[in-house]
Amino acid sequence: MSRLPAALIVVAVVMVSALAAVPAPATSSGYDDVAEAGEHAVAVEALAALGILVGTECASERFCPADPLSRWVMAVWLVRVVHGAEAPVDDSRTFADVGDDGWWGGYVEKLAELGITRGCDLNPARYCPDQPVTRAQMASFLTRAFDLEPAEPAGFTDTVGNVHADSIDALSAANITVGCASHPARYCPTKPVTRAEMATFLARAMNLVPRAEAIEEVEEGTKEVEQLGDLHLVSQYTTYHNCCAPRVTNIHLFADMVDGVVVPPAGTFSLNRHVGQRTVEKGFVAAGSLFDGYLAASVGGGVSQFVTTFYNAVFWGGYQDVFHLPHSSYFHRYPEGIEATINWPDLDLVFRNDSSADVLIRTEYTDTSITVKFFGDNDGRTVVGEWQNRAGRLEVVFEGGPQARVVTAQISERTNIKEPPDTWYIPNPRLTVSGRSRVQSASEGWETRVTRTINQAGREDTHEWNVKYRPRRGIFAVHPCVLSNSCPNPSG
Repeated sequence: MSRLPAALIVVAVVMVSALAAVPAPATSSGYDDVAEAGEHAVAVEALAALGILVGTECASERFCPADPLSRWVMAVWLVRVVHGAEAPVDDSRTFADVGDDGWWGGYVEKLAELGITRGCDLNPARYCPDQPVTRAQMASFLTRAFDLEPAEPAGFTDTVGNVHADSIDALSAANITVGCASHPARYCPTKPVTRAEMATFLARAMNLVPRAEAIEEVEEGTKEVEQLGDLHLVSQYTTYHNCCAPRVTNIHLFADMVDGVVVPPAGTFSLNRHVGQRTVEKGFVAAGSLFDGYLAASVGGGVSQFVTTFYNAVFWGGYQDVFHLPHSSYFHRYPEGIEATINWPDLDLVFRNDSSADVLIRTEYTDTSITVKFFGDNDGRTVVGEWQNRAGRLEVVFEGGPQARVVTAQISERTNIKEPPDTWYIPNPRLTVSGRSRVQSASEGWETRVTRTINQAGREDTHEWNVKYRPRRGIFAVHPCVLSNSCPNPSG
């Protein structure tokens, strides 16, 4: 079987909104949305460079990293890896649902010939080309394609009795996957694989990117600062919100669950893994969340306020950003570009403590604010920031010694500005005929680029993130008769 070879220079107080502009370079893959792949972007670029992805784009110059991976796309990618990039020519038709209308039909036939697929059904034999690939199916595809060795059970609690369990265990033993969750360890076998995730799984199998390492779990519980050695406040950030809304309950509960966590050196911490699913049983309540550009109520909604505050503590503390995603639309209560969202179970915020000291996380809140503090060792350097009333500032409380990480940042000018869609009007019979209630504010969409530079003892490391905010339409509620043009004539 053939294989492919393996500055924001802070003086005292700095306005974040006045950061200098930097140009956004094009990606080597040519995909406009590759930055949306987050931690998977490197794998997408690597596969694109080898021509594996040609013809499987979701649209012109777009990869659509969050879309589920279709089975026909899996066939194309795998055949190009194990058989070569040249398109196979095969007039045979093993599967009843793979006809002459798809250019990828030959790849599906070759995949069957190589023994990598057996289809999705019998009598008649079908491949189900448009169905998404599940994580369990993905394991069997890769195990057969790369001849992975059988392995002992990986310990996932949700794969017992699954027809793909042996392949999942082999994939785990090869360090191509570490599962989807821990406490207990789970693999999420029925969850569809996204295009970006599949790029990483495939790139790991090809040794184009490092194999997966088991996430080092942080200590669940608290330690007193005295037990952790000589720690000091490294970074602190505060954001503000209105009092007493349901979302504030969720923010405070989320903060309580994170308060006191200790992340050891080289340890990786995931907010989703630690807090788990937001449920009524845990005390979370329904509040507004952003779904596809629209605000809707969901249990645990509104905790992105905490996540953004937490992310700024990570960002300005100079710790490694493993994965985060900004909001799809911009909210003025957050720093532009330097913010993050979360959703269970797919959108997460993960950082790595790449320092030599423990990191102790402390959270504090009032009725109108949330604060996150990181205690660690940055050679005595301490920074404190906040975002309020559409403006932010960052203060260097202590400059620190010669080994301190000095974090600076830039945000580029807004580009590709897009106007919001037309206003929507929805019925509300409780309003008067002349009444009007704003449900959602309209906002423009645009793109920007965040650049963070960490300077430590003369060594400079720069990290960049492309941020794309979609326009958000305004929504107003009116009396139903306004929509049907049936309101009574006041003069009559």
